Amino acid sequence: MESFFADLTKKEWYFQGFNAVPALLYGPAFSMVRDMPAFLGYGYTASVIFFEQEKAYYLYAWDDLERIFRELWERYTKDAGYLTYIERENERICTEVLAAYQKIGSENWAVLSPDIVYSLWREVNRLCGRLLSVSHCIEGFTLVTEGRIRNLVAQEYGDDTDTMMLLTMPSRHSFITTERYDLCCILRLATQKEISAITAGSLLLDSVIQEKIRRHQQKYFWKLNSYTSAKYVTTEDFTKELEGYSTHPEDIGKTIQEYERLPEHLEKKRALLQKISNVELIDLLRMQDTIFQIHDRRKECLTISVHYLDFLLAEIAKRAGVPIEDARYTRISELEDLSTMKDELAKRRTGSLYVLLQNASEYLFAGEEAKQLFHLFQRKNIQDSFVSSAVSNSKQLKGNCASLGKACGRVKVCRGEKEIANVEVGDILVACMTQPEYVPAMKKAAAVITDEGGLNCHAAIICRELGIPCLVGTATATHVLKDGMRVEVDATRGIVTIL
Repeated sequence: MESFFADLTKKEWYFQGFNAVPALLYGPAFSMVRDMPAFLGYGYTASVIFFEQEKAYYLYAWDDLERIFRELWERYTKDAGYLTYIERENERICTEVLAAYQKIGSENWAVLSPDIVYSLWREVNRLCGRLLSVSHCIEGFTLVTEGRIRNLVAQEYGDDTDTMMLLTMPSRHSFITTERYDLCCILRLATQKEISAITAGSLLLDSVIQEKIRRHQQKYFWKLNSYTSAKYVTTEDFTKELEGYSTHPEDIGKTIQEYERLPEHLEKKRALLQKISNVELIDLLRMQDTIFQIHDRRKECLTISVHYLDFLLAEIAKRAGVPIEDARYTRISELEDLSTMKDELAKRRTGSLYVLLQNASEYLFAGEEAKQLFHLFQRKNIQDSFVSSAVSNSKQLKGNCASLGKACGRVKVCRGEKEIANVEVGDILVACMTQPEYVPAMKKAAAVITDEGGLNCHAAIICRELGIPCLVGTATATHVLKDGMRVEVDATRGIVTIL
């Protein structure tokens, strides 16, 4: 065991921090070392995840990331159709998995025998892993190439952030942007129907509007799911959201207009691409666009997966007499023993380290042992070394622009749902990375700063849509910035200044 960990901890690791619990990430974790290599012929040698309460660190070995990018690059340069192939295969796999989920969801879980419920949860985990057979290549591309893309664009166009945004703009809208656009269109229809006072009650009185809201709910009931829990969004919830939108009619028109201007933006992008002389940059931008489509589909399908994973687990936990918060720390093989694991599950919530290897070996460590072993990985982490050497009274922080603009405000560091609820209008939201549950807080924020993320991450997409500044990839924002600090965010220049 010592030799095994010595080999892993000698590697350099990229640490991706976010809110999550183990039971909702088994599929993604196993797929890195199982489904991806089986389907693509290349993948990760190890999957390492650390959990503490509802916070997680997903670890990527840099040698794995670089090798995956080399495979992508070599296959693409030998056959330009490779990108089309993996994108179509990703779409096919996701479509098949979502169809299987719907079949599982049509069952009345409450009347099924324990063995059948257990088998359904294990099947959803297997399907969730299959879902990522292709899409785990995303990090191998984005983490390795983003800096290179930014540098090459600068060589062609200088320090022009607007051009950078345009060249890296995806060729289609994200599912997040599309959902918001669809809601705005429902509200526009209500306005056209001259519904005098747009309230939850008046919207549901109109049969056409009511039907549109019902269909929207069926399509997006899962939109607020996170890797910590499932949150079922009802028709009433969407109706109240529409009522809230109606108080800012200028935002509705802006959202619709900007969404429908995508063809215009893409035409400008094509004109810029034609002027680029660097063939490598053209290829990287083409690859980036395909990777975005795969990434967006992955986020959508994983968010849907959480619905089936968490509600099935809730049924299992109820029968076992175990709080769902504890059940989320059980393993796939332990469902039958859940009722006897109270102390062990409580220990895992304080700290859990999961290590999965390509040879199918699986290791779990809990409590203080997990924290100590995780520290061994942290010592080799470049980002943590940077954090530890950062001067606490440094007045500036640098990152990458993901949405143009400048704003001042007080810092609110968010590491979970409790902190998210405390964000007030005009705050500067600071997080490791944002997820769907952050959107209500992002709507209040004057700007968003993240440790991680790239040009087309969740924070970037939402902030561009909201028209607020966003700075990503700072690596240290959640460590350096503290609640209550007053800062100026100049996203266009990539600088945060503590005032």
